[in-house]
Amino acid sequence: MNTSIPLLDTFQSRVRLEGVLTTWTALHIGAGGSGDALGTDSPVVRTAAGDPYIPGSSLKGVLRSAAEALFRGGAGQASRRTLWSCDPIAGKNRACLTHERSEKLRTEEEERAKLAGRDPDSRKVAEAIWEESCTVCRLFGSLALASRVRFADLPLRGESPLLELRNGVGIDRDKELAARGVLYDFEAVPPETPFDLRVTMDNPTEAEVGLLIYLFQELNAGNLALGGKGSRGLGRVRVEWNTIEEVRLAKENPFAKLLSRRDLLAASAAAPATPQEDPLAGKIPTTGDAEAWRILAEILLALPKIDKGLLAEKAGDKALKKNVLNEKLGLGLDEKKWTKSWDVVLERFAATGLIVRKGEDYALPLPDPTEAAVESDDTAPSGALQRVIDVYVGAMAKLWEGAS
Repeated sequence: MNTSIPLLDTFQSRVRLEGVLTTWTALHIGAGGSGDALGTDSPVVRTAAGDPYIPGSSLKGVLRSAAEALFRGGAGQASRRTLWSCDPIAGKNRACLTHERSEKLRTEEEERAKLAGRDPDSRKVAEAIWEESCTVCRLFGSLALASRVRFADLPLRGESPLLELRNGVGIDRDKELAARGVLYDFEAVPPETPFDLRVTMDNPTEAEVGLLIYLFQELNAGNLALGGKGSRGLGRVRVEWNTIEEVRLAKENPFAKLLSRRDLLAASAAAPATPQEDPLAGKIPTTGDAEAWRILAEILLALPKIDKGLLAEKAGDKALKKNVLNEKLGLGLDEKKWTKSWDVVLERFAATGLIVRKGEDYALPLPDPTEAAVESDDTAPSGALQRVIDVYVGAMAKLWEGAS
């Protein structure tokens, strides 16, 4: 028995991903006709309690189709034994394993077993089917192989939303016009509706986990649409992972350790925090009392606008009045020029870059647009999640490079 082939009759490892899938635009996954003359023509799928949900099969279908397109367009026939995808829609010759071929493999094993005087070995048949199956069928399953990735139905998270009712019109494909008398309506789950997401992978390689995470990243980026009416902008969603758990067989004694389990995100989160950079580093003038300068800098940053009157008022509450500024801050002014103390203070801060001159006035510098974009990107993964993505997606990248 070749235990290196990750079939489901032998437990080796399991990766479980849990998170939240939130609709970005409206979502329609139809349940067929309502059967109610007064109801909508195309209601969304609902649970027995009447709440909308997302069938796991719908999510799996979208990701599988994306994986097939990826391997057909990128890996090509040169890497057929490493990374490739069959195309059964194009005909029998493009399928990785037809029903006739799988039956022939079973028959050949039965004949070998009969000649050897033993019972047929179903494991050997499964291994032969595995060897002839494409990358996508090995993971997502086929008529001859069970899927090693399971997508649970996504239940609604929280209260049931008020569903949208939208209109549509049928199209006459021959005339390339709207069909006469074919006006219909359909239900849609509104944007910002969250659903609980759970995906389980059995005996996956690191590259296969990387492939699945990559496909979810494509879904999260809006490059894939879930459900129907995608050409109308429906079906875009966001994905946020809460848990990525890996369970491996503890071969010395799996029952003593209750298997070997680790939360990949929690393990990275326990790393020591890096010290935060001082936002005022290099922005404090070097003359006089540095702490006094820091107090004034903090006041300036908290003001709604740079104004000498407001600055003087707030500084006075900190015992930094005009009559002590010259000595306290080392301004080097003659007594007759003490009235200009606040002007000099603002000039010194402008020289350090804490504020900038705008004509006769001053203002805080505009933030770096690159940094602002990163800070405002709600889809950017956390540090712990990014490290997990780098490991698994990196494994698929190396496999891809080796196949090309």
